[in-house]
Amino acid sequence: MDSRFFTMLGVVGTLLGSVLCFLEGVFLVVESYLYYFQAIYHHSDHAQIMHLLIEALDMFLVGTAMLTFGMALHVMFIGSRAAKGNGSLIPPSNFFGLFYLKEMPSWAGMKSIAQAKSKIGHALMLLLQVGVLEKFKSIPLVTGLDLACFAAAIFVSSAGLFILSQISAGMKP
Repeated sequence: MDSRFFTMLGVVGTLLGSVLCFLEGVFLVVESYLYYFQAIYHHSDHAQIMHLLIEALDMFLVGTAMLTFGMALHVMFIGSRAAKGNGSLIPPSNFFGLFYLKEMPSWAGMKSIAQAKSKIGHALMLLLQVGVLEKFKSIPLVTGLDLACFAAAIFVSSAGLFILSQISAGMKP
């Protein structure tokens, strides 16, 4: 029995957690729409809507980080050795046979341990981004200037992640 397939437990758990995070984010967005229409009808405050949208953004970021981490685990421990056995990383079909892959997506393939560590590092940076957003949830958004500053802080944090990914992409051999 090949022990590398024990890693599948972690991969499946991570991917399942990612799907659940995406579903939670969708439900939070739908709930924020319901609060929005209720607030319009009753002419009430929109602060609850902003908090729900921030929580939805948190869930989508955590889901993305878990998806990236699960794919990196799979490619690093299972996919790389499976490719040596049959010569191809590409399965004959995907998503229950509904479509066929001609080639593996570039974000899923890793040629070295350094690339795998980089992918895991990016997933951890996404989780840190979620922590930043969690801190922002405690700040009251009263005026338009508060909302603009909040948007600018998220933009700067996201731009930092983008620059980090471009720097690591530029260092590839």
